[in-house]
Amino acid sequence: MRSISASFDTGGVQAPSQKPRVWNVPFDFRTIVTGACVFIGYYLGARIGLALTFQPHPVSVLWPPNSILVAALLLTPARIWWFVLLAAFPAHCTAQLQSHIPPPMILCWFISNSCEAVISAGLTRYLVGRPIRFTSLRDAGIFCLCAVLISPFLSSFLDAAFVLWNHWGQDAYWKLIRIRFPSNALAALIVVPLIVTWARNGIPRLRSAPLSRYLEACVLFLSLFSVSYVVLYEFGSGADSALLFLPLPFLLWAAIRFGSLGASSAISIVSFLAIWSGSHGHGPFSGRTAEENALSIQIFLIALAIPLMFLAAVIEERTKGQGQLRESEERMSLAADAANLGLWIWNIPGDDLRVTEKWRKLFGFADSERVTFARLLQVVHPGDRERMKQLVQHMFEHGGEYESEYRVIRPDGSTRWISGHGSVELDEHGKPHFARGVSRDVTKRKIAEEELSESEARFGTIADAAPVLIWMSGVDKLCTFFNKPWLEFTGRSLEQEMGNGWAEGVHPDDLQRCHDIYVSAFDAREPFVMQYRLRRHDGEYRWISDSGVPRYDAKKNFVGYIGSCVDVTELLSKEEALREFEDRVRLAAQAAHLGVWELDTSTNQIWMSDSARALFQFDSETRVNHAVLQDRVHPEDRLLRDSAVKAAIETQGEYEIEYRILLPDGTLRWIGARGRCVAGKNGKGPRLIGVSIDITPRKAAEAEAAKRREEIGHLSRVAVMGELTASIAHELNQPLSGIISNASAGQRFIDRGDVDLREFRDLLADIVADGRRAGDVIRGIQTMVKKGAPSRQQVNLNDLVLNVVHMINPNAMHHSCEVQTLLEANLPPIEADPIQLQQVLINLVINAFDAMRNTPLSRRKVVIATERNGDGVICMSVRDYGTGISEQARERLFDHFFTTKVEGLGMGLGIVRSIVESHGGTVAGENVDGGGARFHFTLPAGAAVG
Repeated sequence: MRSISASFDTGGVQAPSQKPRVWNVPFDFRTIVTGACVFIGYYLGARIGLALTFQPHPVSVLWPPNSILVAALLLTPARIWWFVLLAAFPAHCTAQLQSHIPPPMILCWFISNSCEAVISAGLTRYLVGRPIRFTSLRDAGIFCLCAVLISPFLSSFLDAAFVLWNHWGQDAYWKLIRIRFPSNALAALIVVPLIVTWARNGIPRLRSAPLSRYLEACVLFLSLFSVSYVVLYEFGSGADSALLFLPLPFLLWAAIRFGSLGASSAISIVSFLAIWSGSHGHGPFSGRTAEENALSIQIFLIALAIPLMFLAAVIEERTKGQGQLRESEERMSLAADAANLGLWIWNIPGDDLRVTEKWRKLFGFADSERVTFARLLQVVHPGDRERMKQLVQHMFEHGGEYESEYRVIRPDGSTRWISGHGSVELDEHGKPHFARGVSRDVTKRKIAEEELSESEARFGTIADAAPVLIWMSGVDKLCTFFNKPWLEFTGRSLEQEMGNGWAEGVHPDDLQRCHDIYVSAFDAREPFVMQYRLRRHDGEYRWISDSGVPRYDAKKNFVGYIGSCVDVTELLSKEEALREFEDRVRLAAQAAHLGVWELDTSTNQIWMSDSARALFQFDSETRVNHAVLQDRVHPEDRLLRDSAVKAAIETQGEYEIEYRILLPDGTLRWIGARGRCVAGKNGKGPRLIGVSIDITPRKAAEAEAAKRREEIGHLSRVAVMGELTASIAHELNQPLSGIISNASAGQRFIDRGDVDLREFRDLLADIVADGRRAGDVIRGIQTMVKKGAPSRQQVNLNDLVLNVVHMINPNAMHHSCEVQTLLEANLPPIEADPIQLQQVLINLVINAFDAMRNTPLSRRKVVIATERNGDGVICMSVRDYGTGISEQARERLFDHFFTTKVEGLGMGLGIVRSIVESHGGTVAGENVDGGGARFHFTLPAGAAVG
């Protein structure tokens, strides 16, 4: 019996002394024992169910096998349910074959029984959320809903269909459902609680129950059996129906005294006596037809069992709650004693304080001494009595909770600090009725706080005398202390620096880095060292070296950070040589896989890395100087490189250029070079250090992209359909071409496998800018078409010119044109749509490039100028050195679809005029002395027009 109980009880709550049972192996000993128990129980239940069958109906009054299967599934883990069903199958076949039932009917009944068991156990376990024990009203309710109502109701349809399908019996479909449902519902109500409560609670209770409990149980169940036997077997069908309730007092006795275990056992005795008597023609349920007798028994037992189950569950739930309350009170009392807490309750109207023994010891009261509030005030320190009276008065007036700390004088003359916490409750009239609370001796804490205060005072004195800046922070990362030298250095007060206020003095360029280092080290509880610029009281930023370490208290608890700062500005100024080396290393790191070189300006000798020599095809033995390297440069680019190098040396600055080289094997390659001039020390001349990279693939990609851009522009012109479509094609040609060009170049960088991240970021930034510009152009054209107000804002024309120059720079290089700007300083901003003005300027510049196709390279130059007229008008002009404007074209210059280009669309200057006029300006074109043409437009400064 023990092993069987243990195998079923795996889903329950284990005793503290037991190790939790774990189902690790599918066929361990417990699993095998469980299968054997299921086999035996199912077989016996099937035999009993068949014995209680009313002919000619193939359904018994009580069909236990289904309920035995449900109980087994509720007691076992879901992962071995298949094994439980497998163990029940041979028992089902054996019992049914002995009753001469056809094999198809046997298989169908097992399917319906298994479906009912799985639905019942699955729903119940899902809704209960834990192993069911029938010890709460919720358990009983969910079980009745799932196992007594839903599952039998659903499976009855399947079972009746199987009976008709196999032509077993003579009843109709709905009649079979009506017979099947109450039979299975009654079985679930009687059998499942009996098995589950005994498996989970019965065996442990038998082991620990006293003898008196055994005697009471024996008397109860003998009395119940005797009365039930007389009522249900000896009395005939003509007896008074009120006699059926004679067993009820004993059932209530079982439920009240023995809970769900007693209730399930008692109702099972009554149930089996009633069914056995009725099936053998005895008792009050034997005077009608077999079907009516069966239904009467089922209704009687269901009506008796459900209220009894709920009553037992409520009683057990209440008993459990009372036990938990007593246990909680005991734990609270133990915790109060362990924490040196004195508990008290004050009956305010009667001025009677009921206190614990611990409280009397804290305050020095004798065990038999009556305690009142007046008596309590006598032991309170004279310096705290008035405050105590005011606190109590406030409690009386407002109620609620309170906390206080005060001193008491004990009988031996010693003074102790007491911390009190309590609450006041009011009666129905709003007057204070009673108060309750706890008192605790906090003398040691107070002494420690005083010592800590003295220690902090000593620390403050030492810190203020230290020659460094000292700070401290708490566990929340906020600063809580700054010494006097820090405050003198910053010229700010302690209140201004507290928390994150000190960060206001950190240089903006260093603040984020400083914050990241501090937070990272703080979270890892690691020391850190960082340098940043801190503003001194005179406004000068000084370099500070800040060292911080975590702080811990005596119990090794983390309490924050402490740090010291030193002004290292002068020290850093003495490390120039180290910074020069760091500059070289940084440049080399930024240009990973690049050619690194250094030019000694005093000797013109060049040191080159191996990758740089391979780039220019110099062997390791060749001595390289400025002149030798210049011989490798393309003749047309030598002047460019030479002037860039000389300018960097003369200005002690930097340069970044792109030029071509002709290698000894005849190969032409493009080189991107960046250099920086570093001043020499100790009598040495300045040095030029830099890097070089092969950008030939990128240049090839740009050329191919330019070719594709021209092809796309041609396709766009062919697809022109009306003025609006033509405008969009024309306005979007430049940004889309720029996107394709930069994307193609970026793709070739990636294919090459040697990516310059800086140039790659520039390509991506250009793509994003061109994409945004294209979107803004579309929105601007839509706005003009809809006659809506354009998107206007304050625009600085000089900034706009510089942005356009940056965007058209690739086109300028492609056309071998030089772009110059003559910008008047301090131009007032104008109210305008920057995207539309950008399109105006781009159209004029691109036209200038096209006008100089046949101009010698030395004369290809575009000049963009801005100036302010005296009448409050700003003028912008674009001047080229091309062929100028012919007499035939001058009058129709700004007409739509008029062009002098072979591949022109004829929309550019028309769009220019419409945009300028929409901004309240004018545009014109003219030939200029020295050759070429100049297009200029004026815009009013101030409020927008149009």
